[in-house]
Amino acid sequence: MTDLSQPWCMIPTKTDCTTQVPTVVDKQDSKPMTALTNIAVEEETLRDETYYWDTVKLLVEGCIFKVPRYHFVVGSTYFAEKLGSTELGDNESNAAPVSLEGATASQFRIFLKLLFPIHTASTTLSFTKDEWLVILELSTLWHFHEFRKLAKDHLEPQLDDPIEQIVLGRAAYVPKWVSNGYETLVARLDCINEEESEKIGHLTTVRLYILRHECSLDSVTSRFSEEIHELEQIESDHRTSEERLLAAEEARMVQELALKEEERRVQELKVLEEVEAARLAAEEEKRRIAQELKESEKAEQARVAVEEARIVRRKLELEEEERRIAKGLKELEEEEEAARIARKELELRNEELRIARELEELEELEEAERAREEAERAQLRAEEKEIEWARLTREEEAECLPPLTATQKKAKKAVSRLQRAQFARS
Repeated sequence: MTDLSQPWCMIPTKTDCTTQVPTVVDKQDSKPMTALTNIAVEEETLRDETYYWDTVKLLVEGCIFKVPRYHFVVGSTYFAEKLGSTELGDNESNAAPVSLEGATASQFRIFLKLLFPIHTASTTLSFTKDEWLVILELSTLWHFHEFRKLAKDHLEPQLDDPIEQIVLGRAAYVPKWVSNGYETLVARLDCINEEESEKIGHLTTVRLYILRHECSLDSVTSRFSEEIHELEQIESDHRTSEERLLAAEEARMVQELALKEEERRVQELKVLEEVEAARLAAEEEKRRIAQELKESEKAEQARVAVEEARIVRRKLELEEEERRIAKGLKELEEEEEAARIARKELELRNEELRIARELEELEELEEAERAREEAERAQLRAEEKEIEWARLTREEEAECLPPLTATQKKAKKAVSRLQRAQFARS
């Protein structure tokens, strides 16, 4: 059951687009009604402090509405300034109607339906989405913060279109709807068409396409930070008292967190300073070591340079010694070559002399052989002549002598063999 003791503008609502009908019965002042109740009428009548309302005439789009002023003054700072205090006036029936701009008569009737429910047996009233949109628009325009929160709570689950969220969020100063719409457009697969771009603005479309290209939802708040901040500033003027208390509590908690964060940051800075001091000391030590290393490197380089100069001088000396030795070796080789050539020439001359002697000896031998052969041929010719003479003699003797004896035959055979041998040698 709904607690009817609450102010009618604070009655909780349900998400099925229904709201509790306000009641004019004060629970604290109500008593059980029985047949024995005696109503005592005082001699002097007084106006009730709560339920004695004066009326006000409101002119909307050429139509005059006459309604209790109390609900407007109590629920809206705008009407509190426009209609004055809540004190009763005696001549309200003769007052001129107050003109209201920014709403049509049909829209104002929808708003009055929530502000002054028509008598019904039901304790709830139902509103369509379009009617809640009208209530949101007028409650934002006239600073009915409770009704504005009520309309937001009923409309939020019904806003599925991101374009509608952005447009309504901008018009009603609800940064949450605008941010949700931007994030939905960045994350969805379908591109933003021309009609949607006309509704949200071409610059916004370009920024959303950049975010879609970057594939980042974290940048939505930063990319539209100015617009979101401006909507939050305007929304702060339309908060209910409960929301203001929550905001103050959040601000206090944020301040406490900021103080804690500041303390933590100071502690971190202190630690960082110590670390930085240690780092600077380490760097100083490192620079000192580097300087020492640099100086040692310079000394080492100087020593190496001296050693290299000594090595170069030694190398030059060795090269000079090598050249001198090479020159001596060359001269020695030349001398040896000259001696070898001389020996070779001497050997050649000796060989030539030996050959000459051998040739002379050979010639002498040949001459002796020729002389010997000549002597042998002369002897052979002499012997042949003797043999021929002996043959002739024998033939002559044979003609007149008897036949040869055996001894003579042997001698004849020996002479024949001797002649053949001499002939063979010749």
